[in-house]
Amino acid sequence: MNNRSCSNVLPANEGGAGITLCKPSQRWAEAVRHGRLQHDIRQEGMLPLLDQVAEELNQPVQRIAWRGVDVWRLESGDPPPHGVYLYGDVGRGKSLLMQMIFDSVSIHEKRRVHFHPFMEELHHRLFHAKPPKNVDLMLYMASEISAQARLLCFDEFYITTIADGVLLGRLLEALFKCGVTVFATSNWAPDDLFQDGFNRGRVLPFIELMKKHVHVCELGLGVDWRRQNGTTNSQVLPPADHLFSRLAGCPPTPTSILLRHTPVPAHGMENGVFWFGFEELCSRMLGRAEYMNLCGQAKSVIISGLPRLTADGADAAMRFIVLVDLLYEHRVPLQVYSHVDLAEACLDGPAAFAWRRSVSRVHELSRYTA
Repeated sequence: MNNRSCSNVLPANEGGAGITLCKPSQRWAEAVRHGRLQHDIRQEGMLPLLDQVAEELNQPVQRIAWRGVDVWRLESGDPPPHGVYLYGDVGRGKSLLMQMIFDSVSIHEKRRVHFHPFMEELHHRLFHAKPPKNVDLMLYMASEISAQARLLCFDEFYITTIADGVLLGRLLEALFKCGVTVFATSNWAPDDLFQDGFNRGRVLPFIELMKKHVHVCELGLGVDWRRQNGTTNSQVLPPADHLFSRLAGCPPTPTSILLRHTPVPAHGMENGVFWFGFEELCSRMLGRAEYMNLCGQAKSVIISGLPRLTADGADAAMRFIVLVDLLYEHRVPLQVYSHVDLAEACLDGPAAFAWRRSVSRVHELSRYTA
């Protein structure tokens, strides 16, 4: 591995004078050398592939017309670079490695997106798209997305519903045709996506398509870096009402909060601090859109009364997982109160594996309210 400092300067005719261009391996080595990262042999093993993909993405491209839309093609005529599907256990540094490749390509047309906001965006595009006559709807949408994202980084990739799986599969097929390179991180191997989902056979062609267009890599087991120097399950918390009063500056008063078009009972809401019971927030018919609305309003969130969840409570567990994902994406502090250890609260059913990721994220978010 090259341990030199970033020293490759991008010429003006390749994207801008004086721009320093570093390989992912250089960025990683510098972060380790300066103590911003701890050495991790499994992360280090991913670096040659990331360097290769970054180098391929920095090759000259052109925007050409194809089947009624504009697409990307390498000037060399070679196929577009393969993407990466990086999966592994929670807190292993997958998102960190994704950011390194994102920062290491000189192209302006790149996006890093989280699953839930992207799916909301996709539904919005689907509703408003007006493709020209005889142009495929999904190809038209993919071409629009590709104009801003020749590299599309998909953080925390997974499938929660068959509808999302089918829609996302059709879109990714069109994105690959438009010359888009996808980098995805996930806790699941591709073959394990939507493992216990109803009608899973409908997403299997999409999974095979994904594997054809990306390098599938397992980061492997190791240290959960989110838990280092963080809180533990045994931390002593003040009572929820005391925590609310400290964060909000006044005692809680029961109220009802409108999340999009749905009123949701709350134990308190003052100065951007929201306190909900688990039942009211996760056992009702709420979804991504309502939780995104909450993230846009909240400075801090408290959830109390989280029970032990059996396989029959998978819907509530999945809503909690979606909510934690969005709070994490928006960096909204979160504190969860439960009579059971969070790591033991959901051990069975289709949500059990994803629950582990959420527990790791709750521990990280709780540091900001402790």
